[in-house]
Amino acid sequence: MFNSIRVLFITTLFSVFTFADVFMTELTDAQDAGDAGKYVELYNSSDAAIDLSVGWTVQRWTNGNVDPTTNSIKSLTGTIAAGGFYIICNDADKIAATYGITCDQDIGTGGFADSNGDDNMGLLLDGELVDIFGVPGEDGSGTS
Repeated sequence: MFNSIRVLFITTLFSVFTFADVFMTELTDAQDAGDAGKYVELYNSSDAAIDLSVGWTVQRWTNGNVDPTTNSIKSLTGTIAAGGFYIICNDADKIAATYGITCDQDIGTGGFADSNGDDNMGLLLDGELVDIFGVPGEDGSGTS
């Protein structure tokens, strides 16, 4: 009986906490970011395109703050293809010149794609956190 309850509980947990189809795969914080630009790469692991303009947002926590930086909260636009990548950057021209890649959404400086390396970043769907880099409320300097 106890084993049946445990299996049911684990199965329920697994189905409630499934992996997100879209998640962060790369954060770029170049040493010469003033010239190179910075970006965050998202990946769609599903077998269907996802319209990011329907409820998807990003945000950043800076300097050990427990609340996200207000100007970093951005709604996403565009579509990410099945098995595709989506680049969010702080300067599309610099990203193209430095890395030779196309930025899908340029959200400018001072926000989500403009971290100095010790910030915490989150990807949300309908206000629910689906992926995170770092620990909100903790300055990421010197942490793994």
